[in-house]
Amino acid sequence: MENSSLNSSKKTIIISIVAIKSNTGKTTLIEKLIKEFKSRDYSIGVLKHDAHKFDIDKEGKDSFKFSKAGADNVIISSSEKLAMIQKLKRELPIGEILLLFKDIDIVLIEGYKSNNYPKIEVHRKGVDSNLLYNNPNYNISQIIALASDEEIDVNIPLLDLNDVNSICDFIESKLTRGEHNSE
Repeated sequence: MENSSLNSSKKTIIISIVAIKSNTGKTTLIEKLIKEFKSRDYSIGVLKHDAHKFDIDKEGKDSFKFSKAGADNVIISSSEKLAMIQKLKRELPIGEILLLFKDIDIVLIEGYKSNNYPKIEVHRKGVDSNLLYNNPNYNISQIIALASDEEIDVNIPLLDLNDVNSICDFIESKLTRGEHNSE
């Protein structure tokens, strides 16, 4: 769950939030985890994978004009934020992207179901009865817990999806025991 290659001064905890299906509450859980971990004084990064083409540039803005003119990299910077738009010839491996999270305590990943980082699977009974954890075609070895809104019999820790404090405690307990696994 940790990776010392992201920064030299401390360990970065990397954990994926995954689900078998969209609309199970991954984003909502990540939002709640961010708020709770921030209240515990952790720095937080989030990596969201988008399987579709996305565009953070808006037509008419200078950054859009620079990209359209052919710039390979455009960086927008202010006293509060920095954003980079980089044209890619191929999708970058997750490890390369994670190098951008310098001096961050915890990186939460949404998407990238096939990465080799520890995962908490999100399950909501009203969305789907299937689990990645029970899928014979999915490598479940990295699923360290199931966060669900119903009781399910699994051989991994079952976390209450609606109790973000206990989920944060679970992640912290993994940290304090030094358990980790990374790509």
